[in-house]
Amino acid sequence: MSRGGAAPRRVLIRLPNWLGDALMARPALAALAAALPAAHRHVVGPGALLELLRGEGVWQSDAALGDPESGPARVREMGPWDAAIVFPPSFSSAWWALRCGARRRVGFRGDARAWLLTEALRRRARGDLHLSREYLQLVASLGAPAVALPPLTVVPQWAAAAHARVGDARVAIVAPGAIYGPAKCWPPESFAEVGRALTARALTVLVCGTAAEADRCAQVAAAIPGAIDLAGRTGLGELTALCARAYAVVCNDSGLGHLAAATGALTISVFGSTSSAWTAPLGPRAHVVQRA
Repeated sequence: MSRGGAAPRRVLIRLPNWLGDALMARPALAALAAALPAAHRHVVGPGALLELLRGEGVWQSDAALGDPESGPARVREMGPWDAAIVFPPSFSSAWWALRCGARRRVGFRGDARAWLLTEALRRRARGDLHLSREYLQLVASLGAPAVALPPLTVVPQWAAAAHARVGDARVAIVAPGAIYGPAKCWPPESFAEVGRALTARALTVLVCGTAAEADRCAQVAAAIPGAIDLAGRTGLGELTALCARAYAVVCNDSGLGHLAAATGALTISVFGSTSSAWTAPLGPRAHVVQRA
């Protein structure tokens, strides 16, 4: 039973905005689904992240941010909502939950938004708890304890796209980019050295990243014999399937590292200025190297 009395029957969930954060919310989403199997759970978040996580089967309906269906007036009409879990720490996300008419609104304090929430949790110092455990604190208020988490679901269409891309080749992935630039990035020449070592193991190296990371990826791919540069050329689904079949994935502190780890792939994430205690990728074969 939730702290507020009877278990909620209709729950609104505001998904995190970033790939890594959304993947670190998977334990909380799974906990909610297990604890409230009869509840209708409606998720609002970035469309690409909804598509990525929809196959997990942990919610019944969703709407992409920016679509009319995600607006507070429309969501309010779909109610009433017994509770809202607000994962993002922004003022706007808490304001949205209030305007949607959720009776209980659970989120973290900060950004002058505590008055918008009925349950505003204080966060401990950054890194005291992994972000996934912080998210679990939010759903615990609805009576949802942690549960075992399976690997991220790879839907057949994604696997088919990955096979069309690389056939039956044995692949490894290097991902030399990261949001917020050089402060979070291992040098390109270091990724190239790793890539050449992987090539020596008879692996085809895929250099992956976003379109914004194309220059860095091209530099690395050019230094690895036989490498395939996929920067900006794959959707999240295909990239998920490629990670799931990879021999290894080597990356910075990035969304791709979280994605690879979630599939169960051997993932080595090189952290620099950021805290691995707070945001290390989650997975049975995920490892972190912290640069000095």
